[in-house]
Amino acid sequence: MTTDEIREKLNSKKSADRKRGAKEIGKLKIYELVEELYLKYLTEKADTRTWETQCEMIKALGNVDFKKAIPEMEQIVQKNLPHDMITSVSATTYVQLKRSSINDASVVVELLETGSVSVICGAHLALAIDKMIPEEHDIKKILSLSKDINKHKDRIGLEYGLIDSRIYLAIACANWNIELTRDFLNHCIETAYNINSFGKPVINQNLIDVCQNSLKGKFSKAYLS
Repeated sequence: MTTDEIREKLNSKKSADRKRGAKEIGKLKIYELVEELYLKYLTEKADTRTWETQCEMIKALGNVDFKKAIPEMEQIVQKNLPHDMITSVSATTYVQLKRSSINDASVVVELLETGSVSVICGAHLALAIDKMIPEEHDIKKILSLSKDINKHKDRIGLEYGLIDSRIYLAIACANWNIELTRDFLNHCIETAYNINSFGKPVINQNLIDVCQNSLKGKFSKAYLS
């Protein structure tokens, strides 16, 4: 699509079109439409029915590094809602906008220390999708804080259907020092269980596969699509 066609999508009365327009802006990094995208998001956020479109707009703002959106993202993250997709996506964008460099994980550590499962999931995802390689002390802190995140209070009794966000951290580990990540990855393999609709534990094969890939230094890109 041309820039004009994407602008037309962004200004469409149809939510699906606006979602598509936002996605294209983020994917193609069309900076001339970023201000317009942000203004559209400020209008869009008032309609709870269009949460999927809002998520795509938030993702795009992170992809194009639109710093003006920091206060909006911070406000959502501070509400710290659990089991909320907008919160999770906003946490990812917040990390992208707040960090001083691609490898600055201080914001991630901050979110892991205080965040709901949604915030934590978004922080973990930022590490993976941007292939962040934090300083060694931050890696150690992140792995320590995340080791048993599958037992987070927001998950207990509500695990069915919830992603174990350690999978995103495990993906990021592929590019980190194996001497730092080995114990964490093996621990994830040992505790890789989901809870089914009957409340019974079932093996989380995806998490196991990702961990095994990362132990070999293989980045599991397919699990981010």
